[in-house]
Amino acid sequence: MEIYGDTLEDFAAVKVKNAEHGFANPYARYRKKFTAADVAASPMVADPLRLMDVCATSDGAAALIVCSLAYAKKLGKADAVKVAAISTVTPTFPSAIVEMPDLATDSAVIGNPQSFRAALPRKAYEEAGISPKDVSVVECYDLSTALELDWMEDLQLCERGEAAKLLRAGETKVGGRIPVNPSGGLACFGEAVPAQALAQVCELTWQLRGQAGERQVAGAKVGITANQGLFGHGSSVIVKR
Repeated sequence: MEIYGDTLEDFAAVKVKNAEHGFANPYARYRKKFTAADVAASPMVADPLRLMDVCATSDGAAALIVCSLAYAKKLGKADAVKVAAISTVTPTFPSAIVEMPDLATDSAVIGNPQSFRAALPRKAYEEAGISPKDVSVVECYDLSTALELDWMEDLQLCERGEAAKLLRAGETKVGGRIPVNPSGGLACFGEAVPAQALAQVCELTWQLRGQAGERQVAGAKVGITANQGLFGHGSSVIVKR
């Protein structure tokens, strides 16, 4: 907030957007629309984040069937999508402080901080042979509303400090230039590691097949996920049509 000028209203707008997306998702655990006023009226959890800025804890499950494209065609699955890249990162020098994985704890290497969030998509884009400009739809880790904005920048969907501008312009909604969390995200499912990582791929598969109903992203051809665990562990998957 101090560096880039993001506001409480921006964080609330993320919740409102994701709740609207999740309202159209029959698989969502929480299907209810909210307003910015609802977010502002919820209890404070960790200033400046309020209860409705933070996702619930949850149990859940998701499943994928993975096979070669040749076998999928043999089965008559002409709408099968391709897993173009899988990137996983475990930090070389994890921090001992929960959710603060970017700096090494060894003073001898503190001059070379490890940014796992920035590394994840870079490796995925390289493996898939694409750039962020090719991405049609995104499913990313919205443990909090503020974190969704961080991930948008880590996924190189915009420059540092520009995520809130995309949000304000409506570009991250279904119908916008780069829809983020059309499933409703963790805001509508709760956090269920690692089921959420698979659920993100499921959503992108439906989107690329054109099977997402009211939350369908028109013309979706490339999707990317971003999932995060404790101490700087994470994963990113790119799927293509």
